[in-house]
Amino acid sequence: MKIEIITDLKDFESLNETWNGLLKNSRNDIVCLTHEWLVSWWKSFSDTNKLHIVTVSDNARHLIAIAPMMVSDFSYRGIKSRKIFFMANGHSPSTDFILNKDRMKEGVEAITGYLESYADWEFIELQKMDSGGRTFSLLTEYTRHSNNLSGLKENIETPYIPLDSGWEAFLGNRSSKFRKVLRNKLNRAEREGDISVEKITSSECDSRVLDDMLNISGKSWKRDIGTDLKSDSQSMAFYGELCRSSNPGRQVNIWFLKKGEERIAFEFHLVYNNVVYPVRADYNKDFKEVSPGSVLEFNILRRLFTEQSLKEYNTCGHTYNYLLNWTDNTRKYMNIEIFGKSLRPCSLYLLEYRVLPVMRRMGLNKIKNLCAKKILHENKKL
Repeated sequence: MKIEIITDLKDFESLNETWNGLLKNSRNDIVCLTHEWLVSWWKSFSDTNKLHIVTVSDNARHLIAIAPMMVSDFSYRGIKSRKIFFMANGHSPSTDFILNKDRMKEGVEAITGYLESYADWEFIELQKMDSGGRTFSLLTEYTRHSNNLSGLKENIETPYIPLDSGWEAFLGNRSSKFRKVLRNKLNRAEREGDISVEKITSSECDSRVLDDMLNISGKSWKRDIGTDLKSDSQSMAFYGELCRSSNPGRQVNIWFLKKGEERIAFEFHLVYNNVVYPVRADYNKDFKEVSPGSVLEFNILRRLFTEQSLKEYNTCGHTYNYLLNWTDNTRKYMNIEIFGKSLRPCSLYLLEYRVLPVMRRMGLNKIKNLCAKKILHENKKL
């Protein structure tokens, strides 16, 4: 096996064809592993991180695996350390290695073996991996036999909606309480009048469209906590990069809810491999009385169910109540943490996976004991 490391952006950009070719021949052909997504992500969010993409080729020079990684200093439980980890953040629905579907075990062993032998790290973080995926299974099997200490942590649980049924049947299976609340919102919006839905596709995604997204976000509730796009120039740059990057198999759709001629809510979607990824949504809180987020979501989903080629709506989010109203289906994502063999990372492992769990259990037992004593005391008074 031949291992090569990509540390330069120009070299990264030059991999487009071979990168996406390998992805097409993998078991996990998802939008956030495409070359365009990751180049856009790196240009927007690289900060002080150092690019460290691992590629694996066989003796015939066939590319069989890619690990889109980076290296950075970080703080773990307040202790400074150095880690190598996936190029990903909160915008990333999930992460993974990109592996030839017929040579996954070879690819996982080659990448993980290299990462463990790489000198400039104390901590490997393989974050937000699909716990039901083949790569995760191979990695957990590998770590069981590794000489390095390792642990697993829960990340997020993401709702998704299969689009393989009719719209009416799907909606009819949601709870009667949810349908009643939704109907009231739709009726209220209809009484307001002048409410419409607009769909902008990749070819129409110009600066004016991006400016309208920016302005809506700047008037959303996220403004109060500093996560709106006006306060987060890196995220806005990321969406601009996604609009400008080209992939014949990927579509950018921006859905707007309009009151008259004014755009008051949006959802930014990527459609790839017959899966819809709503990677951002905001609404102008000045119009909250018409429930713009719910009204737009309803209209989008209704339309998506009519497009025969689509198979799934991946919500890209946590198990928020409003998402669980729409579906009972979720995927669990996990982090795999691998610790170096020197004193500091070994101490971090012992703290995180041995000491703190015991302290948490002791704290929980203490609370339980206090509650039991309180109940006993109250019973004696009766």
